[in-house]
Amino acid sequence: MDPATLLTQIAPIFAVIAIGAVAARWERFSESAAATLNDLVYYLALPALIFDSVAEADLSTGVSGVGVAVASGLLLVGYVLAVLGARAVRLPWRDANAVGTVGAWGNVGYLGIPLSVAVLGPAAGFAASLVSTIHTALAISVFVVAATLIDRDRSSRGLLVRTVARRVLGNPIVVAIVLGLLVAASGWRLPRPVATTVELLGDMAAPGGLFALGILLRGALPALRGGGRVGGIVVAVVVKLVVLPGLAVGAVHLFAVPAPWAAVLVLMCALPDAATVFVLMAQYRTWYRESTAAVILTTVGSIVTLPVVLTLAL
Repeated sequence: MDPATLLTQIAPIFAVIAIGAVAARWERFSESAAATLNDLVYYLALPALIFDSVAEADLSTGVSGVGVAVASGLLLVGYVLAVLGARAVRLPWRDANAVGTVGAWGNVGYLGIPLSVAVLGPAAGFAASLVSTIHTALAISVFVVAATLIDRDRSSRGLLVRTVARRVLGNPIVVAIVLGLLVAASGWRLPRPVATTVELLGDMAAPGGLFALGILLRGALPALRGGGRVGGIVVAVVVKLVVLPGLAVGAVHLFAVPAPWAAVLVLMCALPDAATVFVLMAQYRTWYRESTAAVILTTVGSIVTLPVVLTLAL
Protein backbone atom coordinates (compact mmCIF):
# COMPACT_ATOMS: atom_id res chain seq x y z
CA MET A 1 0.00 0.00 0.00
CA ASP A 2 1.41 3.37 -0.99
CA PRO A 3 1.44 6.27 1.51
CA ALA A 4 -1.09 8.24 -0.52
CA THR A 5 -3.71 5.47 -0.23
CA LEU A 6 -3.10 5.13 3.50
CA LEU A 7 -3.28 8.89 3.97
CA THR A 8 -6.67 8.89 2.23
CA GLN A 9 -7.88 6.28 4.73
CA ILE A 10 -6.70 8.07 7.87
CA ALA A 11 -7.20 11.72 6.86
CA PRO A 12 -10.81 11.73 8.15
CA ILE A 13 -9.53 10.50 11.52
CA PHE A 14 -7.31 13.56 11.84
CA ALA A 15 -10.11 15.80 10.61
CA VAL A 16 -12.55 14.73 13.35
CA ILE A 17 -9.83 15.04 16.03
CA ALA A 18 -9.00 18.54 14.75
CA ILE A 19 -12.67 19.57 14.84
CA GLY A 20 -12.87 18.41 18.45
CA ALA A 21 -9.73 20.37 19.32
CA VAL A 22 -11.20 23.54 17.77
CA ALA A 23 -14.54 23.00 19.50
CA ALA A 24 -12.72 22.77 22.84
CA ARG A 25 -12.17 26.52 22.64
CA TRP A 26 -15.84 26.95 23.61
CA GLU A 27 -16.96 26.30 27.17
CA ARG A 28 -19.81 24.04 26.10
CA PHE A 29 -17.22 21.57 24.78
CA SER A 30 -15.24 21.35 28.00
CA GLU A 31 -13.59 18.26 29.47
CA SER A 32 -16.86 17.42 31.23
CA ALA A 33 -18.57 17.32 27.83
CA ALA A 34 -15.81 15.01 26.60
CA ALA A 35 -16.41 12.74 29.61
CA THR A 36 -20.12 12.50 28.81
CA LEU A 37 -19.38 11.77 25.16
CA ASN A 38 -16.82 9.19 26.21
CA ASP A 39 -19.49 7.40 28.30
CA LEU A 40 -21.84 7.36 25.31
CA VAL A 41 -19.16 5.75 23.15
CA TYR A 42 -18.01 3.26 25.78
CA TYR A 43 -21.38 2.02 27.01
CA LEU A 44 -23.52 2.25 23.85
CA ALA A 45 -21.90 3.14 20.54
CA LEU A 46 -18.75 1.02 20.66
CA PRO A 47 -20.53 -2.14 21.92
CA ALA A 48 -23.11 -1.69 19.14
CA LEU A 49 -20.36 -1.35 16.52
CA ILE A 50 -18.49 -4.43 17.75
CA PHE A 51 -21.66 -6.51 18.11
CA ASP A 52 -22.70 -5.66 14.56
CA SER A 53 -19.25 -6.52 13.16
CA VAL A 54 -19.05 -9.86 14.96
CA ALA A 55 -22.69 -10.86 14.41
CA GLU A 56 -22.35 -10.36 10.65
CA ALA A 57 -19.23 -12.55 10.40
CA ASP A 58 -19.51 -15.63 8.18
CA LEU A 59 -18.31 -18.51 10.37
CA SER A 60 -18.84 -21.03 7.55
CA THR A 61 -15.52 -20.09 5.93
CA GLY A 62 -13.66 -21.84 8.73
CA VAL A 63 -11.31 -20.72 11.46
CA SER A 64 -7.54 -21.11 11.42
CA GLY A 65 -6.57 -22.52 14.81
CA VAL A 66 -2.95 -21.50 14.40
CA GLY A 67 -4.09 -18.04 13.26
CA VAL A 68 -6.20 -17.59 16.40
CA ALA A 69 -3.36 -18.83 18.62
CA VAL A 70 -0.77 -16.55 17.01
CA ALA A 71 -3.13 -13.55 17.15
CA SER A 72 -3.67 -14.10 20.87
CA GLY A 73 0.00 -14.71 21.58
CA LEU A 74 1.17 -11.63 19.70
CA LEU A 75 -1.13 -9.30 21.63
CA LEU A 76 -0.04 -10.77 24.97
CA VAL A 77 3.66 -10.56 24.05
CA GLY A 78 3.22 -6.96 22.91
CA TYR A 79 1.48 -6.12 26.17
CA VAL A 80 4.21 -7.70 28.30
CA LEU A 81 7.02 -6.00 26.38
CA ALA A 82 5.35 -2.59 26.69
CA VAL A 83 4.77 -3.12 30.44
CA LEU A 84 8.41 -4.07 30.93
CA GLY A 85 9.48 -1.01 28.95
CA ALA A 86 7.25 1.21 31.08
CA ARG A 87 8.70 -0.23 34.26
CA ALA A 88 12.20 0.33 32.85
CA VAL A 89 11.44 4.06 32.64
CA ARG A 90 10.17 3.89 36.23
CA LEU A 91 6.44 4.23 35.67
CA PRO A 92 4.23 2.86 38.46
CA TRP A 93 2.40 -0.41 37.80
CA ARG A 94 -0.93 1.36 37.22
CA ASP A 95 0.55 3.43 34.38
CA ALA A 96 2.60 0.49 33.10
CA ASN A 97 -0.61 -1.52 32.67
CA ALA A 98 -1.99 1.31 30.53
CA VAL A 99 1.23 1.51 28.47
CA GLY A 100 0.99 -2.24 27.86
CA THR A 101 -2.53 -1.92 26.51
CA VAL A 102 -1.74 1.12 24.37
CA GLY A 103 1.37 -0.61 23.00
CA ALA A 104 -0.44 -3.81 22.05
CA TRP A 105 -3.96 -2.83 20.96
CA GLY A 106 -4.35 -1.08 17.62
CA ASN A 107 -7.16 0.42 15.58
CA VAL A 108 -8.44 -3.04 14.65
CA GLY A 109 -12.09 -2.06 14.28
CA TYR A 110 -12.28 1.39 12.72
CA LEU A 111 -9.26 0.96 10.43
CA GLY A 112 -8.21 -2.70 10.50
CA ILE A 113 -11.29 -4.38 9.04
CA PRO A 114 -11.83 -1.87 6.18
CA LEU A 115 -8.11 -1.87 5.31
CA SER A 116 -7.93 -5.68 5.35
CA VAL A 117 -10.79 -5.94 2.86
CA ALA A 118 -9.43 -3.10 0.71
CA VAL A 119 -5.89 -4.50 0.56
CA LEU A 120 -6.50 -8.26 0.72
CA GLY A 121 -9.95 -8.56 -0.81
CA PRO A 122 -13.39 -9.67 0.51
CA ALA A 123 -12.05 -13.13 1.39
CA ALA A 124 -10.12 -11.53 4.26
CA GLY A 125 -13.25 -10.05 5.84
CA PHE A 126 -14.00 -12.90 8.23
CA ALA A 127 -10.38 -13.32 9.33
CA ALA A 128 -10.16 -9.57 9.92
CA SER A 129 -13.37 -9.55 11.97
CA LEU A 130 -12.27 -12.48 14.12
CA VAL A 131 -8.73 -11.16 14.71
CA SER A 132 -10.25 -7.78 15.58
CA THR A 133 -12.54 -9.49 18.08
CA ILE A 134 -9.67 -11.44 19.63
CA HIS A 135 -7.52 -8.34 20.01
CA THR A 136 -10.36 -6.30 21.50
CA ALA A 137 -11.54 -8.97 23.96
CA LEU A 138 -8.02 -9.84 25.11
CA ALA A 139 -6.80 -6.25 25.40
CA ILE A 140 -9.76 -5.15 27.49
CA SER A 141 -9.78 -8.29 29.64
CA VAL A 142 -6.06 -8.12 30.41
CA PHE A 143 -6.23 -4.40 31.18
CA VAL A 144 -9.27 -4.74 33.45
CA VAL A 145 -7.88 -7.76 35.31
CA ALA A 146 -4.51 -6.07 35.84
CA ALA A 147 -6.12 -2.78 36.88
CA THR A 148 -8.27 -4.60 39.43
CA LEU A 149 -5.32 -6.51 40.86
CA ILE A 150 -3.15 -3.39 41.04
CA ASP A 151 -5.86 -1.38 42.81
CA ARG A 152 -6.88 -4.22 45.14
CA ASP A 153 -7.26 -3.57 48.83
CA ARG A 154 -7.13 -6.04 51.70
CA SER A 155 -10.30 -7.76 50.53
CA SER A 156 -10.52 -11.54 50.62
CA ARG A 157 -9.35 -13.56 47.65
CA GLY A 158 -12.93 -14.59 46.93
CA LEU A 159 -14.08 -10.99 46.78
CA LEU A 160 -11.17 -10.13 44.50
CA VAL A 161 -12.06 -12.94 42.10
CA ARG A 162 -15.70 -11.81 42.03
CA THR A 163 -14.62 -8.22 41.35
CA VAL A 164 -12.40 -9.28 38.44
CA ALA A 165 -15.13 -11.52 37.00
CA ARG A 166 -17.73 -8.77 37.29
CA ARG A 167 -15.52 -6.18 35.63
CA VAL A 168 -14.50 -8.47 32.76
CA LEU A 169 -17.76 -10.31 32.12
CA GLY A 170 -19.80 -7.18 32.75
CA ASN A 171 -17.68 -5.01 30.47
CA PRO A 172 -20.03 -3.71 27.74
CA ILE A 173 -17.55 -4.44 24.97
CA VAL A 174 -16.92 -8.02 26.14
CA VAL A 175 -20.68 -8.54 26.42
CA ALA A 176 -21.11 -7.23 22.86
CA ILE A 177 -18.46 -9.65 21.57
CA VAL A 178 -20.07 -12.65 23.26
CA LEU A 179 -23.55 -11.76 22.04
CA GLY A 180 -22.22 -11.15 18.53
CA LEU A 181 -20.53 -14.56 18.46
CA LEU A 182 -23.75 -16.25 19.61
CA VAL A 183 -25.73 -14.56 16.85
CA ALA A 184 -23.10 -15.39 14.22
CA ALA A 185 -22.91 -19.04 15.32
CA SER A 186 -26.69 -19.43 15.25
CA GLY A 187 -26.99 -18.02 11.75
CA TRP A 188 -29.90 -15.88 12.95
CA ARG A 189 -30.20 -12.35 11.66
CA LEU A 190 -31.70 -9.45 13.57
CA PRO A 191 -34.98 -8.01 12.28
CA ARG A 192 -34.25 -5.11 9.94
CA PRO A 193 -35.53 -2.36 12.30
CA VAL A 194 -33.41 -3.74 15.15
CA ALA A 195 -30.34 -4.15 12.94
CA THR A 196 -30.71 -0.60 11.67
CA THR A 197 -30.93 0.72 15.23
CA VAL A 198 -27.74 -1.13 16.18
CA GLU A 199 -26.00 0.22 13.08
CA LEU A 200 -27.04 3.78 13.89
CA LEU A 201 -25.65 3.47 17.41
CA GLY A 202 -22.45 1.91 16.09
CA ASP A 203 -21.99 4.72 13.59
CA MET A 204 -21.50 7.12 16.52
CA ALA A 205 -18.53 5.20 17.92
CA ALA A 206 -15.72 6.39 15.67
CA PRO A 207 -16.65 10.08 15.38
CA GLY A 208 -17.72 10.27 19.03
CA GLY A 209 -14.48 8.80 20.37
CA LEU A 210 -12.33 10.87 18.03
CA PHE A 211 -14.20 14.09 18.83
CA ALA A 212 -13.78 13.51 22.58
CA LEU A 213 -10.11 12.80 21.98
CA GLY A 214 -9.80 16.12 20.14
CA ILE A 215 -11.36 18.02 23.04
CA LEU A 216 -8.69 16.64 25.34
CA LEU A 217 -5.89 17.14 22.85
CA ARG A 218 -4.56 20.16 24.75
CA GLY A 219 -4.12 17.95 27.78
CA ALA A 220 -1.85 15.70 25.74
CA LEU A 221 0.72 18.45 25.26
CA PRO A 222 1.81 18.59 28.93
CA ALA A 223 2.11 14.79 28.73
CA LEU A 224 4.99 15.29 26.33
CA ARG A 225 6.97 17.09 29.03
CA GLY A 226 8.77 15.32 31.84
CA GLY A 227 11.02 12.27 31.55
CA GLY A 228 8.72 9.58 32.90
CA ARG A 229 5.73 10.62 30.83
CA VAL A 230 7.71 10.95 27.61
CA GLY A 231 9.41 7.64 28.32
CA GLY A 232 6.10 5.81 28.61
CA ILE A 233 4.78 7.37 25.41
CA VAL A 234 7.96 6.43 23.53
CA VAL A 235 7.71 2.85 24.78
CA ALA A 236 4.07 2.55 23.67
CA VAL A 237 4.74 4.06 20.23
CA VAL A 238 7.85 1.95 19.51
CA VAL A 239 6.18 -1.30 20.59
CA LYS A 240 3.05 -0.50 18.58
CA LEU A 241 4.69 0.57 15.33
CA VAL A 242 7.98 -1.34 15.27
CA VAL A 243 8.30 -4.21 17.75
CA LEU A 244 4.84 -5.79 17.44
CA PRO A 245 4.68 -5.68 13.62
CA GLY A 246 8.20 -7.15 13.46
CA LEU A 247 7.17 -9.98 15.76
CA ALA A 248 4.07 -10.57 13.64
CA VAL A 249 6.08 -10.88 10.41
CA GLY A 250 8.36 -13.42 12.08
CA ALA A 251 5.53 -15.35 13.76
CA VAL A 252 3.42 -15.92 10.65
CA HIS A 253 6.45 -17.43 8.90
CA LEU A 254 7.64 -19.43 11.91
CA PHE A 255 4.23 -20.99 12.55
CA ALA A 256 3.22 -21.23 8.85
CA VAL A 257 -0.01 -19.28 9.30
CA PRO A 258 -2.13 -19.79 6.17
CA ALA A 259 -3.46 -17.06 3.88
CA PRO A 260 -5.28 -14.75 4.29
CA TRP A 261 -4.79 -15.05 8.06
CA ALA A 262 -1.06 -14.34 7.90
CA ALA A 263 -1.44 -11.02 6.10
CA VAL A 264 -4.40 -10.03 8.30
CA LEU A 265 -2.40 -10.76 11.46
CA VAL A 266 0.52 -8.63 10.31
CA LEU A 267 -1.78 -5.80 9.24
CA MET A 268 -3.65 -5.81 12.55
CA CYS A 269 -0.42 -5.73 14.56
CA ALA A 270 0.95 -2.84 12.48
CA LEU A 271 -2.06 -0.56 12.97
CA PRO A 272 -1.85 2.67 14.98
CA ASP A 273 -3.74 3.12 18.23
CA ALA A 274 -7.44 3.94 18.05
CA ALA A 275 -9.50 6.38 20.06
CA THR A 276 -10.79 3.21 21.74
CA VAL A 277 -7.67 2.97 23.91
CA PHE A 278 -8.19 6.54 25.03
CA VAL A 279 -11.85 5.73 25.79
CA LEU A 280 -10.80 2.81 28.01
CA MET A 281 -8.07 4.79 29.80
CA ALA A 282 -10.47 7.67 30.40
CA GLN A 283 -12.97 5.30 32.01
CA TYR A 284 -10.32 4.19 34.51
CA ARG A 285 -8.80 7.68 34.86
CA THR A 286 -5.31 6.35 34.20
CA TRP A 287 -2.73 7.60 31.68
CA TYR A 288 -5.51 8.94 29.46
CA ARG A 289 -3.79 12.21 28.53
CA GLU A 290 -0.65 10.34 27.54
CA SER A 291 -2.73 7.83 25.56
CA THR A 292 -4.10 10.77 23.57
CA ALA A 293 -0.55 11.66 22.53
CA ALA A 294 0.13 8.00 21.67
CA VAL A 295 -2.94 7.86 19.40
CA ILE A 296 -1.77 10.93 17.49
CA LEU A 297 1.87 9.82 17.21
CA THR A 298 1.11 6.25 16.13
CA THR A 299 -1.43 7.43 13.57
CA VAL A 300 1.08 9.82 12.02
CA GLY A 301 3.91 7.27 12.21
CA SER A 302 1.85 4.52 10.58
CA ILE A 303 1.89 6.47 7.31
CA VAL A 304 5.55 5.40 7.07
CA THR A 305 5.60 2.06 8.91
CA LEU A 306 2.40 0.43 7.66
CA PRO A 307 3.32 0.32 3.95
CA VAL A 308 6.74 -1.13 4.86
CA VAL A 309 5.23 -3.83 7.05
CA LEU A 310 2.61 -4.75 4.44
CA THR A 311 5.32 -5.03 1.78
CA LEU A 312 7.13 -7.57 3.97
CA ALA A 313 3.90 -9.48 4.68
CA LEU A 314 2.41 -9.69 1.19
